[in-house]
Amino acid sequence: MNSIFRLFLRLFFAIVCVATSHGSLKDDLRIAEKFLDEFYKFNPVGLKALLKPGEDAAQVLYYQAWAEAAHYRVKQRSACVMDERQTIICAITVTDDFGLTMGYEATDTFSLKVVGNKISAVSFKGDDPPIFEALFEWISRNRAEILKGPCKDLFDGGKTPAACSTAVVGAAKAFMAGP
Repeated sequence: MNSIFRLFLRLFFAIVCVATSHGSLKDDLRIAEKFLDEFYKFNPVGLKALLKPGEDAAQVLYYQAWAEAAHYRVKQRSACVMDERQTIICAITVTDDFGLTMGYEATDTFSLKVVGNKISAVSFKGDDPPIFEALFEWISRNRAEILKGPCKDLFDGGKTPAACSTAVVGAAKAFMAGP
């Protein structure tokens, strides 16, 4: 009888653990989706409420202000997914002033870690084509004042993300117009 009771307890705890882990995953994915909602609604207060304070939060808020100034609009958004590293991956294809000026669309991919119902780590990358990198090389040679002014410390503690984004869009128009 004692072994049957132990077997029952093991099964019970196994079921509880599985149910808890699925609930946690579901909650983490819900938080990630809310993150995207707040990011692309350009709601910094709502976004900040989802983030643990720190460097990642500051970079995300900078990027959000940059994206708002460049008129990012969601073109395609798939559900966030958990990868094998227990990182939540969210990919969103956007249109923006850079792409409209330079003839491309880009996909933002966010990698998120959720701990205690807060996003504790965020990284993001875009799949901007080589022309976007060429633009920044052109800016450094032809419009260095942008990098020293509104884009000083771009994504690294900069204080004027909207002004930077607007200046880069203006430079993109000049870059595309040619010499």
